[in-house]
Amino acid sequence: MCDSSDRDKSEHSDSPAKRRRKGEGGGGGEEASGTSGDHHNINNLQEVGSAIFKSATIIAKTIKASEEGEERRHREMLNLHERRLQIEESKAEINRQGINGLVDSINRLANSILSLASNNQPPPPK
Repeated sequence: MCDSSDRDKSEHSDSPAKRRRKGEGGGGGEEASGTSGDHHNINNLQEVGSAIFKSATIIAKTIKASEEGEERRHREMLNLHERRLQIEESKAEINRQGINGLVDSINRLANSILSLASNNQPPPPK
C-alpha cells in the first residue's frame, strides 16, 4: 500500500503539517528558550490560520459559483418555458385562423351552390 516514504513524495511534501511532523520549519530546533518556542507556536498557528482562511475562501468561491450556475440554469429554464408557451400560443392562433378560413370557404361554397341552384331552376309554369 502506502508507506511513509510514498507520503513524503506526494505533491504536498512541504506542507506546514508535514514540516511540523518532521520538526522542520520556523523553529529550527531552537526551542530551548521559552520565547523561541512561543514564536514557533505563533508561526504554526499563523500558518494554520492562513491555511484555514485560504480553504474557506476557496470553498466560498466554489459555493458562489455553484449558486450562480444554478441561478443561470433556472433563468434558462424560465426562458425555455416562456418560449414554449409562445410557440403553443402561435400554434393555437394559426389553427384558429385556419379553421376560420375553412369556415369562410365553406360558406362561400354554400352560397355559390345556392346561387347556381337558383339560376338553374326552370321558370315557374304560367
